[in-house]
Amino acid sequence: MLSLRAGGEAIGWGFQLQSPGFVIFLVYLFVLLGPSLSGYVQLLSGLMSVGQSTQSNNRLSSSFMTGVLATTVASPCTAPFMGPALGFAISQTSAVALLVFAFLGLGMALPFVALSLVPSLAQKLPKPGQWMDNLKQFLAFPMYLTAIWLLWVVGRQTSVDIVIAICVGLMLMVMAIWLWQLAGRNNVIKILAVGLFIAAVTYPSLKRENDDPPKWQDYSAQRLAELRKSEQAVFINLTADWCITCLVNEKVAMGDSFYQALENNNIAYLKG
Repeated sequence: MLSLRAGGEAIGWGFQLQSPGFVIFLVYLFVLLGPSLSGYVQLLSGLMSVGQSTQSNNRLSSSFMTGVLATTVASPCTAPFMGPALGFAISQTSAVALLVFAFLGLGMALPFVALSLVPSLAQKLPKPGQWMDNLKQFLAFPMYLTAIWLLWVVGRQTSVDIVIAICVGLMLMVMAIWLWQLAGRNNVIKILAVGLFIAAVTYPSLKRENDDPPKWQDYSAQRLAELRKSEQAVFINLTADWCITCLVNEKVAMGDSFYQALENNNIAYLKG
């Protein structure tokens, strides 16, 4: 972040959340983590323990990857608590900013540091048991709530159509997981599941590319009166989001040739 800022980029903490594509990725990530925490599926277990796979080797890569995962998962939740510290950090010199971030990392690692310095503290920790699995299942609900909040963020950044596209993609993703578990050794069903998963991930992106600006004006009695007063022809379309027939007719009948005909004949299009 400091390197990009030194290069002239106007960025700060959380700048990655300004990208709708990255926020959509986080929505998929949290929804995937949720069912895995709930115990319905065994997915992403390697990702959730990415730093533990090399723990026995005591490598720095183990600690580093654990920190990467923790930062990715925690980044949407840190703003209310770390906002003042981070706001101060990104307005200071690089040395001061790095010092602030180092102490933030130390704060996250403090329980592990305390156990390392005082091993006897480990005896005061709760004993392993069923409560650990219950806690893991409970933690799925914050994942779902975070995904819902991120959907709202995407909706503010783009449109409700993109939110619906993401919901359709999530449904396809869940269906792909269901098919994969159902497949067993049936490779045909596995291929179908992979295809559904790819469609689930790419569909919102395709929808974003096709999310053109509207080619109509919002209907109002005042706007209609103005157009009639200027003796301009007007095409009025009164529709409803819940009217499936209306929406299908718009997609089928109101294509490029329809808009071209309106433009060629100087006809205003009002939609209410």
